Amino acid sequence: GIVVAYKPTNWTSFDVVAKARGCLEADLKKAGHTFRRRSRLKVGHGGTLDPLAEGLLVLGIGTGCKGLEGYLKGGKAYRATARLGTETDTQDSSGAITRSEPAEHVTLAALRDAAAGLTGSILQRPPIYSALKRGGKPLHELARAGKIEEGDVEPRRVTVHSLEVSRFDAESGSFELLVDCAGGTYVRTLIVDLGRAVGSAAHMTGLVRTRVG
Repeated sequence: GIVVAYKPTNWTSFDVVAKARGCLEADLKKAGHTFRRRSRLKVGHGGTLDPLAEGLLVLGIGTGCKGLEGYLKGGKAYRATARLGTETDTQDSSGAITRSEPAEHVTLAALRDAAAGLTGSILQRPPIYSALKRGGKPLHELARAGKIEEGDVEPRRVTVHSLEVSRFDAESGSFELLVDCAGGTYVRTLIVDLGRAVGSAAHMTGLVRTRVG
């Protein structure tokens, strides 16, 4: 079957999968079900959420895993928070600062104009700290080993249906985004590109997935 879980911050998507599998297997064993040696209940997810992020995570259980492909590619909605002035190597607040730029000149109107330019079908360069793979290895492993840099990843086309700057505090440089996008879009990267578009820098400070499909 298909179920929807809520992933808390500081959990990986696979932590949620493992927790769900453990709970379901325990319940099945109590009901008298036996598992063959080295056989585990099949549980998968329909779209990775970063450890910093929280929100909806679709899980496939047993034969339900066959239906996860549609959720991987399907639309998703997010509420993100970000801060102007600095970029980090992970594009979020967990990383080391790699670039600093003034942000005092940025206005809400400028952010909204820049956001309009990042909607529709756009080219986006995926972050190196991500679960995407190259040569069978996740990019984040290659990045931590110093074997890949930002420019080594080819941009790819993604679709952003809407990108709304819903709140902006000029004093702190913090702002909130409401994002409706197709699968495969990195909100972290949208924030970095938005910061650059207004002549500053930016990184993500929080992310909540509010809709899947």
